[in-house]
Amino acid sequence: MNYEIKNSFIKAQIKSFGAELNSLKKCDENFEYIWQANSKYWARHSPVLFPIVGRLKEDSYFYKNKKYSLSQHGFARDKSTVSFLILVKIGVHSLPILKNLNL
Repeated sequence: MNYEIKNSFIKAQIKSFGAELNSLKKCDENFEYIWQANSKYWARHSPVLFPIVGRLKEDSYFYKNKKYSLSQHGFARDKSTVSFLILVKIGVHSLPILKNLNL
């Protein structure tokens, strides 16, 4: 599912799966600023790489003598999320931001 958020200047579309930004346009023009995921080259738009960028040796790490697994680029990009919108206000301008919770 895609969510659209916008203000008077810019609009964005964000996938609920992985909270991936897949469109970003100024409201007064039709120019797309985000890669449109041509599967011939790369099928993603702008994946959220969290909490790491890259791959861990053997896809694992130790913390306080306990071993944990973590896939390449973390877990955020491949998770379904429950999403809701909040409004962040800075001065006289406001910008909607998509927040994600794994429930």
